[in-house]
Amino acid sequence: MIKRCEICGREFKAQRSTARYCSATCRSRAARGYAYTGELQAPAPSASMTDDEVLEVLQRAHVAASDLSRASMLTSSPLCLKLRRAAKKIEDALRGESL
Repeated sequence: MIKRCEICGREFKAQRSTARYCSATCRSRAARGYAYTGELQAPAPSASMTDDEVLEVLQRAHVAASDLSRASMLTSSPLCLKLRRAAKKIEDALRGESL
């Protein structure tokens, strides 16, 4: 049975029907909370979004930035500092577009 790895996105031959990852590396990455890093499907060239869908995406971006900002205040660890920088980049990008 051919399946797609939930972490890297590669196709692999599963030995069991419950297999979710292509390797022990991807399995441990999943256990550590890594997100999917495989190829993302680009939208069709003719795809369009309604105004409501655009507003929903913007709202989710603001929420994500504030969540990252709050998470960055937990400690001064390197991860928290990176979270703070990521939140600032998102907010700056939204402000740059006057959103």
